[in-house]
Amino acid sequence: MIIGFNHTSFTVANLNSAVQFWTEGLGFRATSVSERTGAWQGQVTGIPGAQLRIAHLAGYGHHMEFIEYLEASDNSVTLQPNSAGVAHVCLEVEDIEDTINTLAAMGATTQGKLIEVDSGPFRGCRAIYMRDPNGVIIELEEIPKKVNGERYEGNSA
Repeated sequence: MIIGFNHTSFTVANLNSAVQFWTEGLGFRATSVSERTGAWQGQVTGIPGAQLRIAHLAGYGHHMEFIEYLEASDNSVTLQPNSAGVAHVCLEVEDIEDTINTLAAMGATTQGKLIEVDSGPFRGCRAIYMRDPNGVIIELEEIPKKVNGERYEGNSA
């Protein structure tokens, strides 16, 4: 039985740049960076002889993990958001334009355009997809406040 989420993990080409981007640009805190070379790495990942560097970051009530395989695969491709198995992280921000500019200055690129939802349960929400310097897709959302000042909850029950 599931008792909760432990972490979200992404494989990256450059662990140092990922840690810098997510700590300096997004405000996460690095809790550990280590090298893993034991036989169990290959056993758990299904990649024989896997050797990797791994970073754990914490922030906003969530734990992120980034993995750089020391013997990188030669089959890297840039998958699109509509490719099966592709994941993204959605972060709620206070000022979406400021966040876009900050992340762009650190090497992030926009995947799509900044939009404002004009109907439905997320009306007024502003959102954009970006990619960090390692290709990880980040959705930024600026969620409006209700008229009475309470936090907007979208379509949650």
